[in-house]
Amino acid sequence: MKSLQDLYSEVKGDDALKRSFVEAMRAGVVEDFIKGHGCEATTEELREYLEGQSREGESIELSADELADVAGGTSYYCGEPCSHTDDCSGTCISDCC
Repeated sequence: MKSLQDLYSEVKGDDALKRSFVEAMRAGVVEDFIKGHGCEATTEELREYLEGQSREGESIELSADELADVAGGTSYYCGEPCSHTDDCSGTCISDCC
């Protein structure tokens, strides 16, 4: 069984796992994500662990590039470049495609 530290290190080093983790957080199923990756921790234990990481000075925030990757990118819709990338709300798909 993995510890939260083991899972944290694994997720931190894998972009696909980062995206999956963020999606699980957004969907409210992070405990399922944790258990599905071999760790028996609760959502509360995860929260406490991440707060501890934050207090230790290690940033747990995503960079702008990492955030764009998790969000599915910001400059392409339907495979075509979006001409509104600087201030696009992400709702202009009909204008861009």
